[in-house]
Amino acid sequence: MAKSIVLQAFAKANLSLNITGVQDGMHTLDSVMMSLDSCDTVTVTERSDTDIRVAFTNADIGSDNTARKAACLVQNAIGGNGWDITIEKGIPVGAGLGGSSADAAAVLRALDLFYRLPKRGADMQKIALEVGSDVPFMLTGGLARVRGTGGDTFFMENKLKLFAVGLMSESVSTAAAYKAFDGEYPSREYAPTDNDKLCELLMNGDKDAVRHFANALAVPATRLCPSIDRDTKLLEKQGAVACLTGSGGMTLGWFTDLGKFASAVDALKCERGVSVFTHIKTGILHKWLAK
Repeated sequence: MAKSIVLQAFAKANLSLNITGVQDGMHTLDSVMMSLDSCDTVTVTERSDTDIRVAFTNADIGSDNTARKAACLVQNAIGGNGWDITIEKGIPVGAGLGGSSADAAAVLRALDLFYRLPKRGADMQKIALEVGSDVPFMLTGGLARVRGTGGDTFFMENKLKLFAVGLMSESVSTAAAYKAFDGEYPSREYAPTDNDKLCELLMNGDKDAVRHFANALAVPATRLCPSIDRDTKLLEKQGAVACLTGSGGMTLGWFTDLGKFASAVDALKCERGVSVFTHIKTGILHKWLAK
């Protein structure tokens, strides 16, 4: 019987995003990331031939996707059979929640469970970084400070209960957001928050941590998508600390009080593109279908 496994690949939020410069043509970051309970469901099944087939059941995503890229890189490293990969999207597309990175991480995790990739000479961290800068974090998930181009990752224990309401009127191109950032900040550096302090507060369970949530891409992303400003104001009106995640277009309104969070959800439930989240301690869960 062919090996088959189903995985839940969880979203991420950027609690902070500082941009520290450029390295080899890529912007370098200093970001605190947290896993959220929204997920894609990824099923990977071994084929009898070498084909790699990726299908999305409820999203219009083309053949040039991160799941395929991850699978191809693994196949190039270890050879062997191909795989059928089916992805049911639960993470909003184009929101800045890392859905494509989560899919790639899930494929890597599945193939590691199949073949123990390091024993076959495949460097999972190297492959993850080649696919995308968020993928190394997504492989593990939880809470981490991620620096550089994604390879410098320091995982932490989060002791603060966090709840978020997300509003998303439209998506923002990541490439366009960074290009706009370079125009807004010619030094190509901007650190709107103190990540040392933020990490300390999160690890101590201090509710003041949310006051340090900030995103260097907020201004350029809002210029590209003015509805981000509207979403931010709606969330702040409900008492949330609002912070763009990734390059947008979702703005997350953060709460540390469950009652205030519930009230905000009720007040905003009819808004376009509304989602609700809480934090989760892992990036990927799996269940064997056949082994």
